[in-house]
Amino acid sequence: MAELTNAAEMATAAGIDPETFREALRDSDFPWHNPPDDWTVEIDSRQHEAMRTVLLIVLLKRKPKENMTKFVNDISP
Repeated sequence: MAELTNAAEMATAAGIDPETFREALRDSDFPWHNPPDDWTVEIDSRQHEAMRTVLLIVLLKRKPKENMTKFVNDISP
């Protein structure tokens, strides 16, 4: 049985607000997603890869200070 994940889990794991991530996903207007369906996908599927790409873009668009603060917090004991 395939393992599933969703937008909230992915965003939380990356330190991103889930609503910010879902907004970016909606803006991407993927043909395979039908609102108001949940953003639940099979891990390692094409849809999951597309969501990971959007998550990376959201992370890269963060302000440099936010990125550095998160990095420092992640590596601090």
